[in-house]
Amino acid sequence: MKSLMSVFFLLLSGLVMTKPALAQEARGNIFVMTNFERAFPEDGTARELDSLATLNADKLYGSDNEYVVSQKILRHWWGHNNADFIGIIEVKSWNDIIKANEKANELFEKAWQTKEARDTFNRAYNKYFTGKHSDEIYREVVAPK
Repeated sequence: MKSLMSVFFLLLSGLVMTKPALAQEARGNIFVMTNFERAFPEDGTARELDSLATLNADKLYGSDNEYVVSQKILRHWWGHNNADFIGIIEVKSWNDIIKANEKANELFEKAWQTKEARDTFNRAYNKYFTGKHSDEIYREVVAPK
């Protein structure tokens, strides 16, 4: 019992000593990653997918979206799961995630101005995906000084 109490107090003192570190303001940019599951349509090509993905990313998260620091599209190259297709946007703060998304919606409407144009683009692009995806949000690790 005495050793159990010692372990408890050791853990408790560790938590108390780390509390100031946990209370520090978070540093580093935020990365929003969406991992889409690819479909492989018979009438599709990697070239078309890459072109549509680049067009979409540039229009929605490129230089016209002032909340986005950077963006990347990653298509599976090698490994066990060739269905991975990952979009990454980098923003400066938690609030910028929402602002970047709102701006992206506005830019989508601007890039494809009619419902018909939006539907045509979405059909062409979405045929490459199953509809399954996951979203993750990461913060860049920046050590305190």
